[in-house]
Amino acid sequence: DSLFRPVEAKPTKPITPNEEFYLTSYRSPPTIRVNDWTLSVKGLVDRPSHFTYEELLAKSTVSQIVTLECVGNTVAGEFIGTAEWTGIPLRTLLDEVCVHAEGYDVVFRAADGFSDSIRLERAMAGDVLVAHGMNGVPLPQGHGFPARIIVPGCYGMKSVQWLTEIEVVDQDYKGYYQQKGWSDEAIVKTTSRIDLPGHGATLRGLHHKIEGLAFAGTRGISLVEISMDGGERWIPVAIDPPLSPAAWGFWRYDWMAPVAGRYQLIVRATDGTGRRQSSIEQDPAPDGATGLHEITVTVER
Repeated sequence: DSLFRPVEAKPTKPITPNEEFYLTSYRSPPTIRVNDWTLSVKGLVDRPSHFTYEELLAKSTVSQIVTLECVGNTVAGEFIGTAEWTGIPLRTLLDEVCVHAEGYDVVFRAADGFSDSIRLERAMAGDVLVAHGMNGVPLPQGHGFPARIIVPGCYGMKSVQWLTEIEVVDQDYKGYYQQKGWSDEAIVKTTSRIDLPGHGATLRGLHHKIEGLAFAGTRGISLVEISMDGGERWIPVAIDPPLSPAAWGFWRYDWMAPVAGRYQLIVRATDGTGRRQSSIEQDPAPDGATGLHEITVTVER
């Protein structure tokens, strides 16, 4: 994994530029000759089909703004980004081939040997995308060219890149990560972070702007709170409307420090179902990291 982004504290862009979007790969990105590439849709379907790149591009497209987060991301980590993805709803392709009623999982296989799956019901929900565009251009090689899956609300391992095959099966398929003990559902955990000020910053004067983001997949964010005293008291902050139901949201707060000194700032979010972000510190394995982002700043007059 690698993310090309300056380390200095600054506001996060609502849409992550392609060159700054985090990169993940099971192996090195495969080299695909698009003229030789086809997307196979097979398994428990009436009409198994192969689609060339041109045939895929010729289909009616939709665009969705979706935030993706790597399951290996740490609390307030950098392996998260938001893009506008363009492609064909997976449900459209599955309707074309007539899926059998006994289908259980939809398996996605990639040119690099990686595979994962989602339940058929999730695949047919309408928001899962077979994407061939990212932020207005064809998918970059590092992000899954010529086509990838986008599964809103799930960790990025479900959004299989360099897609070559979609198969409907009648069993619970275990992909690469599941065989290693990671979560099968891979539903993103509620998370939040402080982008400004940066950890360890010295702030001149008593009045400062605090900014950050929060994300809970497709559940949305209903509340963000910050504490200036290490978690003793919590203050609700203003939340900007997200760009889509599957995108991160940004929050901000105008802070007037009562006196100069050292402050411990913590943020926590509550998702759209009313469930508060976990304060228990947990490593990413097996189903995503939890814990609260905390920074320390020094305020000087």
